Amino acid sequence: MIRFSINRKVVLCTVIVCILAVAVIGAKFQIIETFQGEKIHYDKNITTYGIDIDFDPVERIITGNEKVKYTNQSNTTFNALYFHLYPNAFKKQDTVPFEKNEMDRAYPKGFEQGYIEIQDVQKNNEPLNHVVMGIGDTILKVNLKNSLEPGEKIELDIKFCVKIPPSYGRFGYGEHTVNIANWYPIVAVFDKKGWNLEPYHSIGDPFYSDVANYRVEVSTSNEYVFAHTGKCVKKEKVDGKIRWTLEAKCVRDFAMIASENYQSMDDEIDGVKIFSYYFDDTFGDLALSCAKDSIKIFSELYGKYPYKEFSVAASDFFIGGMEYPNLVFIDQSLYKEEYKEILEYIVVHEVAHQWWYGIVGNDEVNEPWLDEGLTEYSTLLYYEKKYGKEKMNEVYKNLIAKPYHAYESRHPNNKNGVYKSINKFENAYEYQALVYHKGAMFIKELRKKLGDEIFFQVMKVYFDKYKYKNANTEDFLGVCEKVSNQSLREEFEKWLSYEKE
Repeated sequence: MIRFSINRKVVLCTVIVCILAVAVIGAKFQIIETFQGEKIHYDKNITTYGIDIDFDPVERIITGNEKVKYTNQSNTTFNALYFHLYPNAFKKQDTVPFEKNEMDRAYPKGFEQGYIEIQDVQKNNEPLNHVVMGIGDTILKVNLKNSLEPGEKIELDIKFCVKIPPSYGRFGYGEHTVNIANWYPIVAVFDKKGWNLEPYHSIGDPFYSDVANYRVEVSTSNEYVFAHTGKCVKKEKVDGKIRWTLEAKCVRDFAMIASENYQSMDDEIDGVKIFSYYFDDTFGDLALSCAKDSIKIFSELYGKYPYKEFSVAASDFFIGGMEYPNLVFIDQSLYKEEYKEILEYIVVHEVAHQWWYGIVGNDEVNEPWLDEGLTEYSTLLYYEKKYGKEKMNEVYKNLIAKPYHAYESRHPNNKNGVYKSINKFENAYEYQALVYHKGAMFIKELRKKLGDEIFFQVMKVYFDKYKYKNANTEDFLGVCEKVSNQSLREEFEKWLSYEKE
């Protein structure tokens, strides 16, 4: 995600106008099927979600059923499984994932609650005991009648109901769109720390998930246009309603945006079909061309974009931009002449997230710098490859270095630690300065120290080794050191305040 608050738009726009005036996957991974014409590599024990929902466009309520097939891939016996229930963060004003100074923009017509209700959990048609817990009731614990041993599989049926709030965020609706993101029960990650059960924090992108396969069926009475993760494999009329069948393989999440007013255009690059969804004739084509060029540039720099479709969608989203697999949300107010340079920057940033967090995952709660630092620097590389180094340097100077040094001058006593969890940052301003700006500055210095040949080799190896997996800072450091054949731990410690856990 890249934040772009209203009170800074004119300043940032002026800055960017000035800028633009200057002219090895592990052995357990295997190819097991072909999807959308592209060979997708994934673990044979990958989690699968089959979600069948009905969307009431008047009440903005989703009701449905989720079938989850899950394999215990750890060395630990499970007596319970845990799921995130992110919509419950929207039940109360003191748990919504917005800072206090954002509430008027997040809820321009006033606060109304959103939530998810778990109505039933079963295994083999037998009810399972379950409890909703955690901060804001954002965790579902499902107690298992029989222990799930390492390597064993389980299939659960979860009936649920979701109320979408009038929020201009990731999850909510506005004048133009219904944003349906982080909306269903999603299995928490189990790693060396155990179950990751962090709440929906107000700063950053507080998500951490494993890749999975999805089949989502959406029925609604309205003639919506959906921008979505994955591919639409069928659209039909069933019992007087329109049913969309959507499929996605090896993705980290599943999101949708619905609108009755979307216009769209599309293009193709290297076998990837790219869609732009917008509301006026103005700048939908710019968003499309930026997405197209970004897909091409990052595919060449890091590794081929593995999916067959990608969508950039204007939405009622006040924050700026947000990434999801095969789909990015863009603030629809940026589709204007005075903001077109900002629109380009944000689209490119969100496309870069398809590589960093989308394909190569990481714990965005405890190590948010890893995907954001790589993504912010990747945005600079787009300008370098498309417009030249001079323009890239100007973008870096004005949008990375200057904002960071401005922050640093106001907080001279701050330790400026980049490597820390999102709940350790005082506010979004500090988070952006350290995670985005200083993170990108570090990657820039890393490139300078390694040289272009080694640096881009590092990035390709890192991408190839950890695609469809979750990586951490130690993994990234390990690749850097192995490829470059030099010790870099002191550099990581100096720039990030990183210490091996």
